Amino acid sequence: MDKLLYQIDGRFVKREVIGHVPSGERTNFHYMAEIDGPELKGSLRGIDYALTVDGVVNVHIHEVLTTEEGDLITLERIGRSLPSEEEGITIIQGEGRAQTASAKYAWVNEIPLVWQARFDQNSIHFKAQVHRGDEA
Repeated sequence: MDKLLYQIDGRFVKREVIGHVPSGERTNFHYMAEIDGPELKGSLRGIDYALTVDGVVNVHIHEVLTTEEGDLITLERIGRSLPSEEEGITIIQGEGRAQTASAKYAWVNEIPLVWQARFDQNSIHFKAQVHRGDEA
């Protein structure tokens, strides 16, 4: 992956099982997290709209990041699960975009994001890393 922006240390606070819908199994995961990294620090809250189809988890995530200074950044991320050899572990990888009205963080409006998360299915906690997607 490219240059690290921040790491997420999160926990799920609510799970909504929608159930079987025409396109698969739908579950919404609400979460809160602390973020820390070389580019961004603060807190995060979001919803992971997960759709499982044939054992593959597809996610569409909406988040609001509050920086240490109180600036707000909205994020939208998509991704899908990768095969994992570890029992009970789900790895999800994807891409995303951020937007803000903050002059200090306006640079986030211009860059693509790439990310990877690791979920232990027996825990409410998860970890993820978000990177710039525009640097080799």
